[in-house]
Amino acid sequence: MRRRHFVQTLGVSALVGSAGCTGQSDDTTSAFEVSSPAFSSGDELPAQFTCDGDGVSPPFVIERVPEPTAALAITAEYDGGVFSQPVFWTLWNVPPETERIPAGLPREPTLDTLGGARQGTQPPNEPGYEPPCPPAGQPYEHRFQVYALGEELSIEGGTEQEPATEAIANALIASARLTVDYTHPVETDS
Repeated sequence: MRRRHFVQTLGVSALVGSAGCTGQSDDTTSAFEVSSPAFSSGDELPAQFTCDGDGVSPPFVIERVPEPTAALAITAEYDGGVFSQPVFWTLWNVPPETERIPAGLPREPTLDTLGGARQGTQPPNEPGYEPPCPPAGQPYEHRFQVYALGEELSIEGGTEQEPATEAIANALIASARLTVDYTHPVETDS
């Protein structure tokens, strides 16, 4: 299982790494762009989006969605080392005209308020954003990847993270990433 996850992670990382670079040779073409009003790439992930705060999903702003995007998706993972890239959120089938994904999405398999978008799960947890809670005391890199997909995904909400991530990678036409660090505090007795 670990080897399969390692090979899958390498494959998805290679695919994602090249996806944002393809088809952008014309200097007048605007690139797919994603930002968050809560943080910028390179920042520290605010505690409200972790197990040390409210544990809510962060907001995103999406601009210049490439054609022919049929749906948008998000994955979130933290870097646990070469053999461990824990995925803590998958969201897919967000309508391509969506410009803002609000913070604090409900932990439901299907989000009617977001055009019927679907969220994955990591059993035994509920579907939706699982706030990151890495081992205490050292910084961990967290990656929020937003994807433009060439087709809507036929997988149901509540699907486990691994097959959801695989399906997203298979429909990918472009992506944009926000990378932040987070250090889970070490408990101290005072």
